[in-house]
Amino acid sequence: MGPSDVRARAGVVVGLVVALVLGPAVAPAGACACGGFVSSDVNASTSDELALIHWDGRQETLIMQLGLRSDTDDAALVVPTPTPAVASSASPALFDELRAMTAPRVEHTVRWFPDDGANEGTAAAPGAGAPIALARVQLGPIEATTLTGGDLAGLTSWLAGHRYEMRPEMLASLEPYSREGWSFVAMRLTSPQSLDGSLDPVKLTFGSDRLVYPMRMSAAARDAQRVRIYAVSDHRLQRPDPDTAGQYTDYPFAGWVTSANDTDLAQMIGGRAFLTELFVSVYDPSQIESDFTFERAPQDTEYRAVVYESTDVSGYVVAVIIGLVVVLASSIVGLLLWRRRVRA
Repeated sequence: MGPSDVRARAGVVVGLVVALVLGPAVAPAGACACGGFVSSDVNASTSDELALIHWDGRQETLIMQLGLRSDTDDAALVVPTPTPAVASSASPALFDELRAMTAPRVEHTVRWFPDDGANEGTAAAPGAGAPIALARVQLGPIEATTLTGGDLAGLTSWLAGHRYEMRPEMLASLEPYSREGWSFVAMRLTSPQSLDGSLDPVKLTFGSDRLVYPMRMSAAARDAQRVRIYAVSDHRLQRPDPDTAGQYTDYPFAGWVTSANDTDLAQMIGGRAFLTELFVSVYDPSQIESDFTFERAPQDTEYRAVVYESTDVSGYVVAVIIGLVVVLASSIVGLLLWRRRVRA
């Protein structure tokens, strides 16, 4: 994002940092696609990251869900947003419905002859000092605190005072957001709960004049980053940001949708909307320089991946061929023997 975008606050940049909240020992923060992950469990990791985003011209809605693998219960999130966000819960069934909406079309075929095993897959100016806590809400096992104002030193002090510990490079990745006047949502787990699985989705809503998905904080990541994003808009979307050329971006689904069972998704769709699914892999996070930005694609071309499921009858075919060969050979032998007897 360029300086003009920052001055205009043209977008919603949301970084995700997971920090240790409970217990005296703190492991260095790792990373997920939009931020960092830390836990006293040195083997803890994020197994997947899902996000649903929508922009109505004035306000952005981001619903995110992380799948965590850990034996401990000491995790937290810090989410920068350009304006103070309202945090609330989202339905755990939301992403199940999105997966069903965008699932590949299955076509059944019959394979008559053996093959070689080839793949049959898918064709404000920042304030000084400590931040101000505007609101604190309880979202099931997660406590969310909305922070605004302050500078990086004040934010760092607040995080340390509330036992959020972060690697120096993670703090460095927060610096641009603090300098550019973003607010923050600090979320932490407040009840003992296994982290081996997906946490319930969290919805953040805040003012914006552009649709953006956060990635700059992931430059501090130590491993490849992967994220799946579902974007609801009036038209098909594509990524025009500078980092696109150096990252793998796939569009497994793009199409019009008219209804949904989930309340949040139905509200985004209205009567009719275009749903674009993106799967992004970043193999070298150190090269990340911009957030994901979105623009209207030249055409609203619909696409759904196709998976071919073959019924393998090649074994039967081979058996039939062998049987026919045996019958034919027996007939020939019998005919030759009969002709010999006739001549005799």
